[in-house]
Amino acid sequence: MIKNFTKGLAVAVCAAGFTIASCSKQNDVVPSENATSPVQSEQTLKTTATTSTSTSTLKLGINGHPFGDAPYLATPAEKQVELIKGMGMNWYRINIQTMADGTVSASSTKLFPALRDAAKNGSVNLLPMLYLRTFKAADNAATSYEKGRILGGNFAAKYGDVFEYYNLGNDLELGLLISGKTGREASHYDAAKVQKLAAYLKGMDEGIKANDPGAKTMVDAGWIHWGFLNALSNNGVKFDAIGYHWYSDMEGAAKNYKITDITKTLSDLFPTKELWFTEYGFRYKSSNSLSLNETNQSNFINSFVTKCRNNPKVKVAIAYELFDEPYKSYQESNYGVYKWASQYTHWNNKGVVGIF
Repeated sequence: MIKNFTKGLAVAVCAAGFTIASCSKQNDVVPSENATSPVQSEQTLKTTATTSTSTSTLKLGINGHPFGDAPYLATPAEKQVELIKGMGMNWYRINIQTMADGTVSASSTKLFPALRDAAKNGSVNLLPMLYLRTFKAADNAATSYEKGRILGGNFAAKYGDVFEYYNLGNDLELGLLISGKTGREASHYDAAKVQKLAAYLKGMDEGIKANDPGAKTMVDAGWIHWGFLNALSNNGVKFDAIGYHWYSDMEGAAKNYKITDITKTLSDLFPTKELWFTEYGFRYKSSNSLSLNETNQSNFINSFVTKCRNNPKVKVAIAYELFDEPYKSYQESNYGVYKWASQYTHWNNKGVVGIF
């Protein structure tokens, strides 16, 4: 996800240089061994939902970090799925780190089967965000392609029965954007770097589809960085869907570019691509009280989901994220739709839960 958007419009969020393995949010924090399974507090905050329309075909989902972050490690996979279904959602976007051969990383090996089974039993679709584990900026395009093909192909061969869609990387455009450019044009990105990255993504796409017939792939971008998607297409990447990222601070800033509804802007720009919002959410402000932030979170998400429901080109909208992560920075710690009454053992709904 794009952090600190208002500071330089997220042009340099990732570490200096050409880093493709997704921007780091914060080191994982593992709960203590005696942590008990969380249970919901009796307190429930109710919000009147105004977003539903009888004709909308929009599907809803939410992001989570089930393989590394403390709130998720302390919450059984079955409970996570139960919460997701309870909000009327049926998509769960999860970040998956793999080994070079496409196998889920050792830290996730024991956790993955439980989530896979819980999702299947609960009729929740899993959307894996695959890190570009073997990508190296020093490789040439041919080597990049082959590495991407092997990782994507092996992952699909092992887990293709679990997934239909594959999200290739995360916030990849940030390390390629030329300083001083807005990101709206393909020419706003470093051509040499784009070529290598595109080769890797092309390999991933083709490897996945070779071993999982019928699979669909998506690449994401955020803010007004849609030129990155065109740059990839220009370099032969044949992804099926766009997974866009949109946060509350972008909403106001977008008016400077005469954008009042990002869903319509994107569906007009990419009429042949499936349009997903794989991250959207409200950024808390430290100057506001928590209660005001929660109200503003509900208002923004209500407004944004309404836009998605009113645009039939938007297939899925996936909120960021399931749980608060209180050990992270202020903004990062408060994205959840559930907050902790007692850390990792009891939670309360935020008002936004009623929106869905």
